[in-house]
Amino acid sequence: MKFKVTEEELAALELALEEASREARVHALVALAWHLRQRDSQRALALLGEAQRRLDAHPLALAAHRALMARMALAACEISALYCRLEEGEHWLLLARTHLQPDLDPHAEGDAWLAEATLAKATAQRARELEAHERGMAFFADSPDRQRAGVARGRALCERIVSPAAGAASTQAADAGVAHWPDGGPASDCLRLALQAFSLSLREPAQAAALYAQAAQLAQPMGMLRAYCILMVNAGNSWLELGDLEQAAHCLDAAASQALKTGWPMLIGICQTQVGGVLRHLGRHQDSQRVLNAALAQLRLVPAGIKTAMACSELALTLTEVGQELEAIEVMEEALGFYRDFNSYANLAVNLIKQVRALARIRDAGRALAAAAEARELIDRYGYSALSAELSEALALVYSRCKLPPPPDMTAPSAAIHFAQNALSCGMSVAGWKPPPALLNTIAEAWAEADHMTLAYTFARQACLAQQQDEAFKTMNPQAMLRLLGSYTSAVEPAPMRERPAQRVQPAVREGLTAKEAEILQLLARNYSNKEIAQVLGVSAETVKWHLKGLYGKLEAGSRKHAVTRARTLGMLSVVA
Repeated sequence: MKFKVTEEELAALELALEEASREARVHALVALAWHLRQRDSQRALALLGEAQRRLDAHPLALAAHRALMARMALAACEISALYCRLEEGEHWLLLARTHLQPDLDPHAEGDAWLAEATLAKATAQRARELEAHERGMAFFADSPDRQRAGVARGRALCERIVSPAAGAASTQAADAGVAHWPDGGPASDCLRLALQAFSLSLREPAQAAALYAQAAQLAQPMGMLRAYCILMVNAGNSWLELGDLEQAAHCLDAAASQALKTGWPMLIGICQTQVGGVLRHLGRHQDSQRVLNAALAQLRLVPAGIKTAMACSELALTLTEVGQELEAIEVMEEALGFYRDFNSYANLAVNLIKQVRALARIRDAGRALAAAAEARELIDRYGYSALSAELSEALALVYSRCKLPPPPDMTAPSAAIHFAQNALSCGMSVAGWKPPPALLNTIAEAWAEADHMTLAYTFARQACLAQQQDEAFKTMNPQAMLRLLGSYTSAVEPAPMRERPAQRVQPAVREGLTAKEAEILQLLARNYSNKEIAQVLGVSAETVKWHLKGLYGKLEAGSRKHAVTRARTLGMLSVVA
């Protein structure tokens, strides 16, 4: 049985099931369930249930029966892990291993290692996950199944990079591994491209973003939906590092939309975390907090780990933006602790720099410099050159806010200028990098303090232009914001109407709102003005008024506030976590 199949092969399996009967139908049910386990998990479970009932009624020969039971248990184990039913997953993994029949299903033992890696990731057992990946790679290293060999190798090497226990040598080993990659088709090629992207993400983020997107396009038609979402999230994060919000929003919207269709809590939480980050960049801080709280609610269904840390770090940044620095620093410390525990050095370096900025704002110079020193050591050790600009920018803020004495061997008029100009130089050496308005403003203010007004005005004009470009994205491309808000509101479903206290629902409301009226209602609940709603929907203000008139009529409301109140009473608005 193949590990992954194309859409055409899946259609052939569907046809085989329609035509099969008796013993052949049991085999067809198991085969289709196996290949739907990460495409349509609910249907896969239904197929497994039918196969089990048929096996109970008409048992096969013992060896064949046990081989099918092992394959069914492996599928159920992966599905349980994806839905965060962790005890159930452990049960199915144990059952699979007790029924292995190498003569009839020679790949099952290796597949069990890959299933265990998926389960260990959900349970945040990092050492177990890494060992399972390594055992899976070793099992399939000499296998004639080149697809499994490529997938197992790619998953193991990607995990080595994400948690590089051997330091920079692990990245070099992974780079070397790409040169002799098994020819295993799209599923294998997807992991090869992902591996290349991982190794470039903190050195050449623009190239990494392109590779992530290319890998994602190979993953989706092979039914590798979790991989697709993670790859698109990583592509979005790479664009964010380069300051390209439009590209980031496009990638994260694609990931969030697909994650919601799966219903897998951890994957939804991961995507919502990234959506919350983009909403913060778009200036929608209240929406960002709500999305991130919803993400943490999803991630609380699994043991705390890297994904929880990511949600905490994004929430800390949003809290900083709304002036809650002390709360932000505390939340970020929690995230940093997770990153250290799991040896997630890239994430640790990125978030240490963010913590430096937060500490600078409250003028805690000692802790800020200590965090900066730890970040610098990681950047130098692992070659995270793309982070050098961010670290220098953060140090410029520290020296400016805390009025520290200048570092030795400095030639610039002030420490703020020294570090800010260094940030600009480092950034310009990274392909696709755009200087953020905050950095340009810092440089302008520093030159003004040094009484060099010509340079101050030059950088102030550049900062103004960069800010205008950012604002233009937020207002001229509002569809990105709407999509991201939609991803959030769809994920947090209201309680079913039948579970609420009995209410009198008017016939007009019972008929339902139009799609536009429903969108406008969600934006009204977030205190959007008519002008903002028009920008988000890409329509005129008059069109908004026309839809509002219909909305008010259906809700029997006389004002915006009354409409929102009525909608909440009737259970028509999403519940906020």
